[in-house]
Amino acid sequence: MKNLLLIFILAVVSACCPCRHFSTSTADSIRVETVVRYERVLDTVYIDVPVEIVRETVRDTISHLETSFAASDARINPDGSLFHSLANKPQKRPEPIEKDVIYRDSIIYRDRVNTEIVEVEGKLTWWQQTKMRGFWLLLVVVVFIFRKNLATLARRFI
Repeated sequence: MKNLLLIFILAVVSACCPCRHFSTSTADSIRVETVVRYERVLDTVYIDVPVEIVRETVRDTISHLETSFAASDARINPDGSLFHSLANKPQKRPEPIEKDVIYRDSIIYRDRVNTEIVEVEGKLTWWQQTKMRGFWLLLVVVVFIFRKNLATLARRFI
């Protein structure tokens, strides 16, 4: 029992203190600038042209029918009348239009201060020095107390 109490006291005395670090704080500054620009651009849209049929019968020798996208046929009937037909071809018609285009540009500005960890070397207090030396003293005492067990253990492995 005395041995365990001695080991416990030596362990408490030889406990060490971690190193202390001083660091500077980080200061970040973020600024976002957004530029919005509107432009009108000429673009082409394709419009479906519907099928159109136009027919006309005239008692004349000449007949003329016309549309922007059409095919025309004309003939003279046996009774002397003129038959003329006009049919549009189904197609897509290009139509120019003006279109609004929005340009959004974002620029992120980040000002950063570099952070460095600076170790400050200072003298250890007498208590810290005593705890550091006490570890080796505790190690010697533990080896001395358990010398028979350590010798037996070493013989098994050798």
